[in-house]
Amino acid sequence: LLVLGSLGVYGTAFGRAFCGWACPFGAFQDVLSIFKKRKPKLQPFTYSKFAIFFLVLVLAWITLDTFFCKFCPAGSLFAAVPAPIFHPSLRLGTFFYVHIVTLVMTIFAVLLITRFWCRYLCPLAPIGIFNKVSVITVSLDSTKCIDCGKCLGVCPMELDKLVDIGLSSDCIMCGKCVDACDLNALKIQSRKLT
Repeated sequence: LLVLGSLGVYGTAFGRAFCGWACPFGAFQDVLSIFKKRKPKLQPFTYSKFAIFFLVLVLAWITLDTFFCKFCPAGSLFAAVPAPIFHPSLRLGTFFYVHIVTLVMTIFAVLLITRFWCRYLCPLAPIGIFNKVSVITVSLDSTKCIDCGKCLGVCPMELDKLVDIGLSSDCIMCGKCVDACDLNALKIQSRKLT
């Protein structure tokens, strides 16, 4: 309940901005995307991240453990991989190798699909449902917009509709669309209360 409440408070304030501005695994995927060849956009499987979120909660309830952390590729990259380097005497168990396998599989998927982990599997991704009400948002000034599509062309989450910017649960409010807009039609700002 504490975790859900904390996510709710954070989500109401910032929506999914953490994913675009502070998540180290998201940054890692952005670096990998440099090596990705452009492919046709895939339709987002919006509900997969919600299924993972509920699966994580159920597994935590049943196992009384943060079971998902034993497979999470972010944990693989930032904990499992550095552990033997900084602690050479550490005995490596089964879950170390599970971490390595999940990390390699995720890297492969990210090279095919930009921000694959963020889009489909991250259990924190459902915080994006708060994008519609969060204090921080990306707003569009339709009087300046000429529908050139530059903003959507640079979107790491491959949004395909202008109305989704700042509102879709897939939008990470990274600001790349704002930088790409030559007409200043997009802004990251606090939501106007009406």
